[in-house]
Amino acid sequence: MSLYFESNQAIEYMAQYFGHNKARGMVAEIAFGDFLKAEHITAVSKYFEGAWIVSPKVANSLQYRYAIFVLPHLFENEQTIAQTIGHLEQNRGQQALYTFLHHNGVGVIIVGAISPSANPQEIEWVSFGYQAERLVRYPNAEPFASWPRGRGRANLNHTVWANDVLGRFQSVSDDNLTAMTLRQAFFYGYLKKQLKIPLDDPYDVDGFVISYLGHTLPIEIKEKSATQEGKFGIDAGRVLMMLRFCLASNKNAVYVIREVDDSMERNLIDWRYITLSDMVMGASWNLQAGGMGMGGGATQTVMLSGSLFSTFTADTLSEDWFAQNAHLQESAKARAQTFATGLSKYL
Repeated sequence: MSLYFESNQAIEYMAQYFGHNKARGMVAEIAFGDFLKAEHITAVSKYFEGAWIVSPKVANSLQYRYAIFVLPHLFENEQTIAQTIGHLEQNRGQQALYTFLHHNGVGVIIVGAISPSANPQEIEWVSFGYQAERLVRYPNAEPFASWPRGRGRANLNHTVWANDVLGRFQSVSDDNLTAMTLRQAFFYGYLKKQLKIPLDDPYDVDGFVISYLGHTLPIEIKEKSATQEGKFGIDAGRVLMMLRFCLASNKNAVYVIREVDDSMERNLIDWRYITLSDMVMGASWNLQAGGMGMGGGATQTVMLSGSLFSTFTADTLSEDWFAQNAHLQESAKARAQTFATGLSKYL
């Protein structure tokens, strides 16, 4: 029997922790999954859910990054979680993802939620670590019980979600809403509120795309409107996070935007994307002030011309597409050669 959080209860729970801008990004992730299922069915099997990226607050903390994947289902007992873990160990895509992270110096932890009452305030968490190509069950509240504790706390949201965000959350399917709630319940409700674990530089990655040959690329999904000059602003921290995942293994990354107009309804214009290589090659070096980050401070924004973005088509994420775009350095070289052909215009 599938367990789901009640819609209004789940929305009320999440709204206490973050404002409508983050909420808008979360429903954009759901919309992207629906977009793939409706129009790009061959790419659906290559798309994998993302993770929280955290570091315990210790000396040299940024050497200790962990990707924490929250299972998207609500379980009645630990036996049903164990069955899911067994399937993950046999899933070649998941194994490629965990191996990619390990080779980039990022630890992997899988957590599952037990809540027979289907109440986000009443969850027991079970954790597994990726070790020697297996998912090993941690005893009790480990590994987090051994992380330094202190004044870690969840920042509370004091703003009201915009109507377009609230309406879209209310229309999200039960399984997607439960999955979203679980990710927030783990980070805010468990790590921050219950365990009070201080974290250094927490971030999240929206997802990963994995080719049939095993090329693994982080993917970020956001909802944005273009400026009057036709530009898009991207959080500079996102660029650094993607580079952190990609440099060691020479893999690229993908940044997808659900482009909308600037009306109150935020009507869809198109789905567009840019690779990390094109982002680095074409970004403005003068940062601009952005919104609030997860730590409560102001972020810095990288500006990118809309001309650098491509329309998401049936060929995007095909095996031929991966062959051309999977490797960061080769893709950057190709873009540099394209730029080089036009330099004579102003020489």
